[in-house]
Amino acid sequence: MNKNIYNISLLSNNEKIKFYINKKFFKLFIYNEEDFLNPKINIFFEKKNINNIFIFKFNFIGVITLICDITYNKFIFKINKKKKLNIIFGKNKNEENDNYLILPFNYRKINISQYIYESIMLMLPLKKIDPKIKKIIY
Repeated sequence: MNKNIYNISLLSNNEKIKFYINKKFFKLFIYNEEDFLNPKINIFFEKKNINNIFIFKFNFIGVITLICDITYNKFIFKINKKKKLNIIFGKNKNEENDNYLILPFNYRKINISQYIYESIMLMLPLKKIDPKIKKIIY
């Protein structure tokens, strides 16, 4: 798998793309395969350009197999989350805000693979507890 398929042009106006994320995608990054198994995630991506502000909308839908921290049994964790990222242009690149990204005026494309990876990783629970066990414990 190649990270270049995640390059998004900042020259065109509107665009819709569907990405399918699986284990091959995560191999592009350093991750421990024991953290989760068999990811199957569809990402519906939409880009809009409104007055030179790019609005990136992501809709993550899928499942990841997790291993329970208590029983070590596998269970399915469902993902259904929407995220939005606004991209504006300025003098210097600034990634300090989660809701918007400032890129220098000369940027013509952006690779969204890192943003997708980080978004999915942040969707995973810190404590991986099988919902069946959670009902008993809590």
